[in-house]
Amino acid sequence: MPQGDMQTIYLYTQHYKPAGCLINYDREIFEFSDGGKAAIDWALPPQEASVDALLVIIIPGIAGTSYDYYIRSFIRHLREQKPECRVAVLQSRGCNGVRLATPKAFHGGLTDDLREFIEQICTRMPNAPLVGIGFSLGANILTKYIGEEGAKCRFIAAASVCNPFDIDMTVRNMCLPTLKNRYLYAAALTRSLVSVFTENEKVIMAGDVALDAAEIAASRNISDFNEAYTAKVFGYNSGKDLNMGGSCVPLLKDITIPVLFINALDDPMCYKQSIPYKEIKHNPNLVLALTRHGGHLAYFEGTRLTPWLPQQLIMFICAMLEWK
Repeated sequence: MPQGDMQTIYLYTQHYKPAGCLINYDREIFEFSDGGKAAIDWALPPQEASVDALLVIIIPGIAGTSYDYYIRSFIRHLREQKPECRVAVLQSRGCNGVRLATPKAFHGGLTDDLREFIEQICTRMPNAPLVGIGFSLGANILTKYIGEEGAKCRFIAAASVCNPFDIDMTVRNMCLPTLKNRYLYAAALTRSLVSVFTENEKVIMAGDVALDAAEIAASRNISDFNEAYTAKVFGYNSGKDLNMGGSCVPLLKDITIPVLFINALDDPMCYKQSIPYKEIKHNPNLVLALTRHGGHLAYFEGTRLTPWLPQQLIMFICAMLEWK
C-alpha cells in the first residue's frame, strides 16, 4: 500500500485514541442570523488569556470536529509553546452533537458562516490578532473567504493544509469506481454526509425546497449526495455548479495577507493535479510548501510516528506575529 494511504489510514485510527492528546473544550453554541446554529469549541480556557491575546481560528475538514486527531495534536503543541493564546474550532452546522436548526447544513465553498463568526469575534475582541488554520475542505473555505474579503480581511495570516483547491476534480476522482473509493475514502466521507441528513431529516424535509429523503439516504457517493441535497438547498442548478462555484482558486489573486499552503504529493484525497501552481506563484502573499509524503492531514515521521505538521504551523504563526 502506498505511503500516502498508510499515513492517512493511521491518522484515522488516532481519532479514537484521546490518551496523550486530550484537549478540554468550552463549548459555545453560535447562532447565525438565519436561525442556524453551530458548535464553537474553545480550547485554552478564555479566562487564562487576555482579551487582546492571539486568537487562532481552526476550520476542520468535511463534517470534521474538534475531536479529530490532527486538530487535537496541533492544539496540544500550540498550548505547550504559546499558552497565552486562545483557540476556537468553528465546526459546521449539524456536526459534533449540534442538530440543524434550519434545512441548510454546509458545503465546501460556504463562507457565510465563517464571515458572520469573524464579524462577531471582532466586536468581542477588537484588538486581538487573528490567525486562521484550515484543514482539507476547511482550508478551501478559509482561503475562499480570505480572497472574498480582500484588503479588509481581519486575519493577519492563515495556513491552508491539504486544500483540495479544485472541488469538482476532487469530487469526480472520489466517485471513480476504485477499491479505495468504494471501501475507504469516498465511502467514509459519504457516510458522514448521509449521517448529517438522517440525524436531521425532520428539519431538512420541513424546508421550502422539494427533496427526496430516500434518494438522499441512498447516496452512493459525494456526487449523489450533492445532487440530491446540497445543490438544491443552496440554490445551485447541479452538483457540478456547486463544486465549480465553491473553489477558492479564482480568488487567490485577491488575497492580501500571508497564506501558507501545505500539501503532500501522495495525498490520496486531494490530488496533486489540482494544485494551482501558477495562481500561487503570481501572488507574492502566497507560499506553497509541497512535501513528497504526508498523506491526507497525517504527516507522521520517524519510527515513533510523531506528528510533523503542528510544529510547522506553530513556526509559521510565530513568524507572522514577529513580522506583524
